[in-house]
Amino acid sequence: MKRFEKVVKTVLTLMLTGCVAGAAGCGGTREPGDQLPGATGQPPEATSCPEFVPEIVPEITNTEDSLRLRSKTLKIFERNETPVLEGFYNLYNPEVERCDDPEYPYRMWIFGESTGSAKDPNTGYDSIFHGRSSDLQHWEMWCGEEGGGSIWDAGGDPALWKPVMKRSNKSYDSIHNGDPSVVYKDGRYYMAFSSVGFDERDGVTYIVNCVMGAESTDGIHWVKSEAPLLIWDREYTEGWVAGTPTPPSTGGYHRPSLLWDNEESKWKLWFDYYLPGTFLSMGYAVNNSGFLDPANWQLIHAEETPQLRDWPNPEVVKLGGRYYAFTDAPGFGISRGGAQNDRQLVMAVSDNGWDWRVLGRILPEDKQFGSHLPQTFVLTDGSGVQWLYLFYSVTDKESLPRYIKANYMKATAEEIVKLLEN
Repeated sequence: MKRFEKVVKTVLTLMLTGCVAGAAGCGGTREPGDQLPGATGQPPEATSCPEFVPEIVPEITNTEDSLRLRSKTLKIFERNETPVLEGFYNLYNPEVERCDDPEYPYRMWIFGESTGSAKDPNTGYDSIFHGRSSDLQHWEMWCGEEGGGSIWDAGGDPALWKPVMKRSNKSYDSIHNGDPSVVYKDGRYYMAFSSVGFDERDGVTYIVNCVMGAESTDGIHWVKSEAPLLIWDREYTEGWVAGTPTPPSTGGYHRPSLLWDNEESKWKLWFDYYLPGTFLSMGYAVNNSGFLDPANWQLIHAEETPQLRDWPNPEVVKLGGRYYAFTDAPGFGISRGGAQNDRQLVMAVSDNGWDWRVLGRILPEDKQFGSHLPQTFVLTDGSGVQWLYLFYSVTDKESLPRYIKANYMKATAEEIVKLLEN
């Protein structure tokens, strides 16, 4: 058992850090069996959906990417002075979204392992946690329910925090839930997230990776998709043997970035996957019908035709009619910093969502320990200025390789447009 647990922790560390050589609410049948205590077990009321229509796969013809482009330093982002969260045992992927709550309009989902959840044998390894804020700077984290209401921690005590999404007993969802990407649309929340499980075949343990979906009316109680939204079609036949450093495949779909494209009335999803010869590369899928139905998700770019190579932890946002992609790409070396500094935040732009032009890198908050796991958030302030927030995770000397802090930097839409002109 100890050896099995060691394999699990080793594999998840490699995966989480990437360190390897139409209408809302409708879809297929949904079951409440994976829900946390307190969930109603019922999805939001479904509405009628347009029939799913397969799309023509666009050819990638105009991507501009090179080490020279990635090494250009971008100086338009203004960094927040102090972390917005810290002290979490392992804090990944600070995903922020705005909702209609007048008191707490900002919501955050992070994932990792807290000191509290680590003691709960039913939680598994990494799970997804939830917070709320009135100002983006001060956050209250969800700590469960009592007397029919939610309990929130405003004192920054991670030992109290409880997950809102955790593993189930299915082979593709039995170990880990993480990398939440959330869209708030028409009064409900939609999440795409990474799921990991183990599949035992002929005495061999295989790692199963996939992208799952979930819906919620409050951001706390979620109904998961009945099956993965995206999973490599050979994940169960050419899978990753537990304990080996990399899979012998182009599978392992993971780390989704979900976007509702209002101009085109469709869901768009970018993700990373294992492509031999690259670190991790970025794939792409679309859905023009019910969100939770896996049959409605069409894989557009993957296998040997990624949108961008060596683009782990992809995050894509649409701003001013253009798409912007972020990553914590490798390849920057460690001569001027610590090992964590080999990966840095890199930004790209696209007019169509598949032909990308790399713009450059954003220097890390700490020259030794780096800034990783980018997540975006767009906000128009009271004076009408539109801001692009870039949230990220960071570690320090005492906590390596765990991420224990979340912070953000921001730039105006006007500054970003000027950047494109240079």
